[in-house]
Amino acid sequence: MIINLYKHRGYIWRTALAEVRTRYAGAGLGALWNLLQPLSMILVFTVIFTQLMPRAGELGAPYPVYLCAALLPWSAFGECISRGTQAFITNAAYLRKMPIPEQVFVAQTALATAIGLTLSFATLIVVAAALGHYPSWHWLLLPGPLLLLIGLGFGLGMMLGTLNAFLRDVGQVVPIVLQVWFWLTPVVYPKSILSPTMRAVIEWNPVYPYMESIRSLFITRELPNASLWIAMLAWTIASSALGYVVLRKLRPELRDVI
Repeated sequence: MIINLYKHRGYIWRTALAEVRTRYAGAGLGALWNLLQPLSMILVFTVIFTQLMPRAGELGAPYPVYLCAALLPWSAFGECISRGTQAFITNAAYLRKMPIPEQVFVAQTALATAIGLTLSFATLIVVAAALGHYPSWHWLLLPGPLLLLIGLGFGLGMMLGTLNAFLRDVGQVVPIVLQVWFWLTPVVYPKSILSPTMRAVIEWNPVYPYMESIRSLFITRELPNASLWIAMLAWTIASSALGYVVLRKLRPELRDVI
């Protein structure tokens, strides 16, 4: 799989950049919608939850910054899975005509999502500084957990995209699962408000080590411990391996059913 992705890296880059440029083609604000859509969601959550959450001193940063540090990666992760689930169906015409490995189309959506996340997180850095949460050398390590999170989304997207080609109900179930998963992840709330039992359960959430690592680097300016790095690597590798196994098993019939 890795060899095929490397061989087609030029195609992946070109199509991912084209997708980012054309996603909102014809809209008056164009690419700015890449930022405005997540910012509108952040505004809603900030207005609703600011009065319910601990104060900035307890969170380590103003609540909007604390929220964005996890909500932006989560939005990218959810988008990566959603678009990956539809990748084979959306690109059915290309798959039937071009001898390109199927995983390339999922990689393209993952890369486009990563580019969007880079733009939105760069905006967050500026906003955080304006609110008094100043940069630290720890922020240089942020690409690590962010890219590993996109890697997790790539693996799950590849698996779900393959299954969705055979059973279209998968594409309908994914948004529901993502919505439930979102609230089971400490994104809009800190883990500290949960009971000890719930904290123990939350730590088994596959996305938890990524969110914890991102907030450790960005909010508290601390290095994530070794167990978090191991967990992130393990989940990303496992999801990519599982996705490829499912794709390889169903590949002979995939192009016939889409």
